[in-house]
Amino acid sequence: MVTVSEKNTSKLQDALKLLEEGLVEKAIEILKELVKEEPDLIEGWYNLGYALAENEEYEEAVKAYDEALAIDNFIFEIWYNKGAALYAMRDFEGARDCYEEALEINPDDAEAWNNLGNCHSRLADGEAAIEAYTRAVALRPDYAEAFYNKANAHFIEEQDDRAIAYAELAIKLNPELEKMVNQWINVARNRLASKRDDAEHKRRQMEKSGSDKPRNH
Repeated sequence: MVTVSEKNTSKLQDALKLLEEGLVEKAIEILKELVKEEPDLIEGWYNLGYALAENEEYEEAVKAYDEALAIDNFIFEIWYNKGAALYAMRDFEGARDCYEEALEINPDDAEAWNNLGNCHSRLADGEAAIEAYTRAVALRPDYAEAFYNKANAHFIEEQDDRAIAYAELAIKLNPELEKMVNQWINVARNRLASKRDDAEHKRRQMEKSGSDKPRNH
């Protein structure tokens, strides 16, 4: 068990207060001093990672999270935040792996499922994305963003009936999403109408070809 000196406990509290006040660079300075003095202090590395990510120093944030994970790799928040940093770096495979690790620890976190869906979507794995978004909305039935993402994934997969249905539900939950939905929903409606017209045309052609066949007397 790590015993933290009173001085370093005070440093950690000071850093957290600075983070709350938005003074991120000052917090980073204190946290860097703290982990230098207490290299086994997981809270120091975790909060340093968080502060660096807030400062958009994502590569350094990932390194700090890795130091925290080297101390204890069974903490949901560290995997989750490392995933977010990697996603910001456009390392979608790395981010996906982190969210999967996080969900092994806590499979009931809707935001982690949504973010995992975003990774799969970026990696052009539409079915896996849909499955992840489905888990997210099952856990949080009012999760408008995840419903929108699910709708968009169905649209990309040309599953237009589902895309339209989930898009309309997303707008109902959050009307501000209508602008984003409007970028593609008419395409989905037109495609769906075209598919229905084609199916109807084929049905009529089959009926016609059946009626044209000579009958046995």
